[in-house]
Amino acid sequence: MNRLESPEEQEQIDFLHRLLMESNSTEHQTTGENLRNRSNILYQLGVAYLRNEEPLKAREYLEEAEKIADEFQDSSFHAEVLYALGDSYYQQRQFNAAIAYYQKYLTISQQLQNHRDEITALFKLGNAYLYLRQFTQAATFYQQCLEIEQQIGDRYSSASTYHQLGMLAQNLREFEEARRYYQQALAIKIEFDARHSLASTYHQLGYVAQDLQEFEEARRNYQQALALKIEFGDRFSSASTYHHLGMLARELREFEEARRNYKQALAINIEFGDRFSQATTCQSLGMLAYELGEFEEARCYYQQALAIYIEFSDRYEQARIHENLGIFAQGLGEFEEARRNYQQALAIYIEYGDRYEQARVHHNLGTVAQRLREFEEARCNYQQALVIYIEYGDRNSQASTYYNLGRVAQELREFEEARRNYKQALAINIEFGDRYSQALTYYNLGRVAQELREFEEARRNYQQALAINIEFGDRYSQALTYQELGTVAQELQEFEEARRYYQQALAIDIKFSDRYSSASTYHHLGTVAQELQEFEEARRYYQQALAIDIKFGDRYSSASTYHHLGMVAQELQEFEESRRNYQQALAINIEFSDRYSQAITYHALGMFAEAEENYPEARVNLQTVLEIYIEYKEEYWGAMARKVLERLPE
Repeated sequence: MNRLESPEEQEQIDFLHRLLMESNSTEHQTTGENLRNRSNILYQLGVAYLRNEEPLKAREYLEEAEKIADEFQDSSFHAEVLYALGDSYYQQRQFNAAIAYYQKYLTISQQLQNHRDEITALFKLGNAYLYLRQFTQAATFYQQCLEIEQQIGDRYSSASTYHQLGMLAQNLREFEEARRYYQQALAIKIEFDARHSLASTYHQLGYVAQDLQEFEEARRNYQQALALKIEFGDRFSSASTYHHLGMLARELREFEEARRNYKQALAINIEFGDRFSQATTCQSLGMLAYELGEFEEARCYYQQALAIYIEFSDRYEQARIHENLGIFAQGLGEFEEARRNYQQALAIYIEYGDRYEQARVHHNLGTVAQRLREFEEARCNYQQALVIYIEYGDRNSQASTYYNLGRVAQELREFEEARRNYKQALAINIEFGDRYSQALTYYNLGRVAQELREFEEARRNYQQALAINIEFGDRYSQALTYQELGTVAQELQEFEEARRYYQQALAIDIKFSDRYSSASTYHHLGTVAQELQEFEEARRYYQQALAIDIKFGDRYSSASTYHHLGMVAQELQEFEESRRNYQQALAINIEFSDRYSQAITYHALGMFAEAEENYPEARVNLQTVLEIYIEYKEEYWGAMARKVLERLPE
C-alpha cells in the first residue's frame, strides 16, 4: 500500500537523503562515529518509508542500518532496527518473516530488562500469530504482555492488549468473552480520554453485536466509530467502518444502502492505495451483486479480489474467494465447477486448522451433491457441518443445515424425518427472530404435509409462507407458494381455484423474466386443463414447459412433462404417441436413478398394456410398481397397485 505523502513527510525524506549523500563522501567514511551517524540516518529513512507504507524501500535502508548496527555494541539501537525490519515484513503481510525479527527484538529487550520494549515485542508477536490464525500462540503472547503491563502499572497500554484479546476471542467465536475484553479496553480509553482510539473499539463492539444478530446495537457502535474517525480526520480508518456498515445493511437486506457503504469503503482504499483492503471490499461487492442477480459484475469483483490475495500470497483469504466462486458457479448450474472451488476452499481451511469455516464449506458441498441428486453424499456433508456448528454453539447457523437435511430426507421420501428437521430449523428461526427465513421452512413443511395427503395442513403452511413473503415484499418467492397452493387446490378438486393460483405464479415468473421457473408453472396449468378434460389446452401447456426444460438443459424435469404428454395422448387415443412419451419419461428417470418416479410411469405403462389386453406386460409393469412402493413404504399407492394386479386375468 502506498499512502499519499504529506509535504512535511516528503521534506523529511528529502532532508535525510541529503544527509545520507553527505555521509557517503569519502572523507566521512572512515571513523566509527560517522558510521554510527550513517546507520542512524539509514534507520530514520527506513522508518520514514514505513510511515509512508513503502515496506520494500524501507527495508533497503533498514537492512544496511542493521549491518552497521551489528558491528557496534549498541544493543538498544540494534533492537530498534530489528523492530522496524519486522514492521516492514508485517506491512507486506509476510508474518513469519516479521515474527523472526520481532523475536530477536524481544530477546534483546529481555536482556536489557527494558519492560516497555518487551511489551511492544510481545504485542507485535501476538498480532502476527493472530493474523496467521495460530490462536494459542497469539493468546500466550497477549497474556504475557498483559502481565508485564499490570506488573509495571501501565494501565493505558493494557487497553490495546484487552482490545486484541477481544479480537482473538471473536475469531474463536467466543462472542461474550470478546465483548467483555472490548468493554475493558473501552473503559480504560475513556478513563484516559483517548477519544480517537475509542473508534477502533466501538467498531469491534459493532462487529460482535452483528455476529450475535443484535443489528441495531451493531449499527449504533459502527456509527459511533465512524463519527469519531470523521471528527479526527481519520479518513483512512473510516473505510473499514463503511465496509462493516455495508455488511450490516446487506444482512438486513438493505441492498442499496449496502452498496453505497461498500463503494465508499472502496473509494477510500483506492485513494490511499490500500490494495489489500480493496480485495475484501471487492469480495463483498461481488457477494452483493450475486444476490441482486448481477452475475457478470459479481464474477468481475471476485476475480479482482482473488488476484489481489494471490499477489499478497494470502492463501487463507483465497479460500473465501473460492467459496464465493463456488456459490457463483452453483447459481449458474455449473455444479462440478462449484464442487472444485468448494474443495479448494475446504483444503485451505483444513491446512489452517480452521474447523469452524469448514462447516460452511461442508454445507455448500452438501447443496451441490443435492442438486446432482447424490443424496447420501449431501446428507454426509450436512451432518459434518451440523456437528461443527453444534461444537461451536452456533445455533443460528444450524437452522439452514437442519433445513437442508429436511430437503434431503424429503427427496428420499423420508417425510417424518424431513418434518423433524424442518421443525428444528423453524424453531431456531423463530428463536432468532429470523422471520424471512421462516417463509421457506413453512413452504417445505407444506410440501411434506401435501406428500402425506394432509392437504389442509399443507394449505395452512403455504399461507403462512405467503404472508411472510408479502410482508417482506418478496414478490419473486410468492410465485413458488402460489404454485403449491394451486397443487393443493387441485388435489382437493378445486380446479378453478388451482388455475387462478397457477396464473398468479406465471404472472410473477414473466414479470421477473424467469423463463426457467415458468416451465414448472406451465406444467401445472397443463395438469389443471387435463383434469378439466381440456386435452389440447393441456398439450399446449406441456409443450411450452418441455421447450423451456430442453432450452435450459433440465433433462430431469422434462421426465414429468413427457409422462403427462403420454397421459394426454392416451386420452386422445393416440396410443403410439402416448407410449413414446412414457418411454422417454422412464428412460430419464432411470438415467437419474429416480426410482420413485419410475413407479408412476411403470404404472401408466401397465394400465396402457391392460387397456390393450396385453396382460403379461401389464403384470410385469405393475409388479415393478408394487416393488418400488414397498421399497419406499408407500402404503397408499402400493395398495392401489396391488388392487389393479388382483383384477388382471391370469
